[in-house]
Amino acid sequence: MNYKINIPLECILTGIQFITLWLLFYRLYRQDSKAKRIALIGFMAIWRPLHMAVFLFFSMPTAVKVILQALAFIILVILAGGRKRTAVITAIYLWNVGFLMDVIVSCLFTGFTGNLPISSNALYLEMAASQTAMLVWAVFYYSQMRVIPQEALNRISSRFWLIVLLTPLIGAVLLFTNFNALKKQLEAGFNNFLFCGFFGITLFVLSLFIFYLYIKLIVNYQARVLEEELNKTPPVYTLANGLSAGFIKKYGLSKRQTEVAEALLQGKSNKEISTSLDIEVNTVQVHLQNIYRKTGAPGRYALMALAGQGNTL
Repeated sequence: MNYKINIPLECILTGIQFITLWLLFYRLYRQDSKAKRIALIGFMAIWRPLHMAVFLFFSMPTAVKVILQALAFIILVILAGGRKRTAVITAIYLWNVGFLMDVIVSCLFTGFTGNLPISSNALYLEMAASQTAMLVWAVFYYSQMRVIPQEALNRISSRFWLIVLLTPLIGAVLLFTNFNALKKQLEAGFNNFLFCGFFGITLFVLSLFIFYLYIKLIVNYQARVLEEELNKTPPVYTLANGLSAGFIKKYGLSKRQTEVAEALLQGKSNKEISTSLDIEVNTVQVHLQNIYRKTGAPGRYALMALAGQGNTL
């Protein structure tokens, strides 16, 4: 193959691939050190140049190249930080989807043009299409995953992960098997390439649909778990029951301070509190200052937020 490097196109493709990896391995996780963040950014920046260098200057079997790329994904997982299980799943899913997209684009290109993508221009066109598709997928993946708590991901059974992860891989393997077989029958095989490409798109859409349903399953499951936990734990304050015993004990509130705090949480002013409890307004102010000091709340609205809806104790 006479492959000539196009520097401007390489820079564009490197940028597209960098953004894709940045969304999947940097934005989704919180790196625990500045050194890791810098190393991760650097590794993502050289991802494509490194891949192209191996492709151009080293003659090795495809299986070896697959293993090397898998090792590169492991490095990304290590540098990404966060929960390793989720990072590993992201790496596997990225690998599977990328493999499926590459095969789909190759089949479509061959089917529409009637030629295998072996020239530099053809390969760049194919790579640009596949990298852009990967970026679009990464935006979709990021938009779905960024709203899911880590604890929700860790509670889901492994069999659901397998369904999501293996769908694109199985599709890619099926297409790749046909793709290699069709190379030997190019004269009569272009329509078959086109068919494989559209069949691959169908598989990919099915994969995205399964993934979307899977994410909804996680969200619904987490919502049920949170609802059960909230039902087991009484709220800090309710109009019917007042402040919870846990809140009173934690901050060491006296009986009168508890009464003043509950009246405040009902939205009463200092004068209304003094009237309802039959004490002086100055006494109410003293009680409130002691409540603020004990709870750490700097004022009326901060205390309302501290004992507000959604807090439990």
